[in-house]
Amino acid sequence: MDFFDLEGKEDEDIIFDIFDLNSLQKQIFDELKDKQLTVQELASEVDRNRSTVQRALQDMLNKDIIMREGKTDKTVYYVYTTLPFEELKQIAKQALDSWHDKVKSKLQ
Repeated sequence: MDFFDLEGKEDEDIIFDIFDLNSLQKQIFDELKDKQLTVQELASEVDRNRSTVQRALQDMLNKDIIMREGKTDKTVYYVYTTLPFEELKQIAKQALDSWHDKVKSKLQ
C-alpha cells in the first residue's frame, strides 16, 4: 500500500496521495505554482489537448486544491492557480481526518 509508505515523501507528495492526483494533475499542479495560467497555457506547458487539461482542472477544482478566477480583457476567461501551500496542507489534514473517521466507523 503505497499510500501508507511515507518513507522519503515530501509534503507535496503526501498531498498528491491524499487527493489521489494522477500524473497529469501533478504536472498541472507543478506548472501552476506561483502562477496564474489559462487552460490553453497549461495545455501548452503539459503538452496535452485543451479538453484533457480542462477535465483534469475540473477534478482538481472539485477537490478544492486549486482556484479559478475570472478575468476580463475584451472577453471573459479564467486563470487557475494553486492554493497557498499552508492552506493546502490544512485542507489535506481535514480530508485525512474525515477519511480516518469514516474508516473507524466502518470497522466498528
